[in-house]
Amino acid sequence: MIRNITLYLASAMLLLGTASCSPDDSIEQAAAQSVEQFEAAGVQGMKNDALFIAEATSANMLQVQLSELALEKAVSPEVKETAQVMGEGHRRLMEDLQNTAVQGGFVVPNELGRAHQKVYEQVSTETGIGFDLAYIKRIREEHDNLLNRYEDMAENAQVMEVKQFASKQLPLLRQHLQQTEALEERLGNI
Repeated sequence: MIRNITLYLASAMLLLGTASCSPDDSIEQAAAQSVEQFEAAGVQGMKNDALFIAEATSANMLQVQLSELALEKAVSPEVKETAQVMGEGHRRLMEDLQNTAVQGGFVVPNELGRAHQKVYEQVSTETGIGFDLAYIKRIREEHDNLLNRYEDMAENAQVMEVKQFASKQLPLLRQHLQQTEALEERLGNI
């Protein structure tokens, strides 16, 4: 009992120490907290899996937030329709991700990481057709990055649940990337 309390207090102090090291990036904080928890439990080599779970959480929060923003600000019906599809898809993906994180004992950020926050801010400052073009360009770029990262984790994750999660999401991410590429091409010809 005392050992458990000591371990808990030590873990809490480590978590607080990590939070103070990089207070401005929720992805780094969550990944570091996950790694510390795994190492405290004697599990090594979890940095890549922990970083992926944290990055994926922030990236999916970004997709949901951008889709909500596009539903408000977009002028093109095609962009609004795409935003609706993206939002629904990434909400479902986020549910799967949360389940995977809980099952695997991973810490997830509850706010956007620094880079994702910058993307949101950049897109949100645009208006009119400029917003539509910026939104589609950024979600296409983000999906390209997501697809590469998920493909890597489908092959190289340490935790089987993380591998399975990443593999399961690949068809959706490929579909989203194709949709955004096609829409970006159509909008670019306006």
